[in-house]
Amino acid sequence: MKKSILNLGKSLTKLDQKKINGGMGTFCACSTRYRIEGIFTKPDGSIGYECSYNASGNLFPGARCLGVLQGSVCCPGF
Repeated sequence: MKKSILNLGKSLTKLDQKKINGGMGTFCACSTRYRIEGIFTKPDGSIGYECSYNASGNLFPGARCLGVLQGSVCCPGF
């Protein structure tokens, strides 16, 4: 507990990240197999597309990842 309080605001090492994430890696990598979920306006005024796709791995069976269309690939984040 003391270590976590002292580390507030500091970046985590890869080892610390693995401890928190369980070392499972990411299950929401970019995907070319997606479906469009919606349309939004980007800060620059252009149109963006929200998309979703099946999560990889078996950590959360049936889970879907949400992301933004980047070219012809759906990637997590906004």
